[in-house]
Amino acid sequence: MISHIKGTVERIMENSIIVDVNGVGYCILCSSRTINEVRSYSGIVHIFTALNIREDSWTLYGFISERERFWFNMLTSVQGVGGKVAIAILSVLSDDDIFNAFFTSNKDAFTKADGVGAKLATRIITELKEKVVGKIDFNAAIGIPVAGESGVVNDIISALLNLGYQRADVLRVISAMQIDSEVTFDVLLKRILGKLSSGV
Repeated sequence: MISHIKGTVERIMENSIIVDVNGVGYCILCSSRTINEVRSYSGIVHIFTALNIREDSWTLYGFISERERFWFNMLTSVQGVGGKVAIAILSVLSDDDIFNAFFTSNKDAFTKADGVGAKLATRIITELKEKVVGKIDFNAAIGIPVAGESGVVNDIISALLNLGYQRADVLRVISAMQIDSEVTFDVLLKRILGKLSSGV
């Protein structure tokens, strides 16, 4: 498997880039988010990749971060979501947007992407919830108490750790918050994501 490509950007197109690695040009399909990032680079770029092999074609997908690749793999694990649809979703939704959309069952967010209708958006939400929540036993993984700990908090922390957020950052933010025991998942999620994104 090709895990990453490091080389010089030779050409940037609408939905793909060509990266030259020692005289070999790799055509890599990317989200518009990654392409916009690449435009601001000069010299050598480092693109994380995922290779999709089919009987009639080999397609290399590229990502500016490992987190974006994580979401690509999660999305393509959903029945009916191929590589191009996953890239379309990543083009219109950021990491936090995707996280917020499936946890709050916001179908409209996913239907902004080309190729995603209401039925597929519902399937994405349902399957991502099953795949992300509960993979990590919070108490075993963290080993220390958190202020306001509850089932909702445990679900959010477990999911954030699975999605690549640093344990120290998650604990720092949540431990500093006053959390009502009756708080709803979506309200608390938005508060925590806001603080993580702003670096508070």
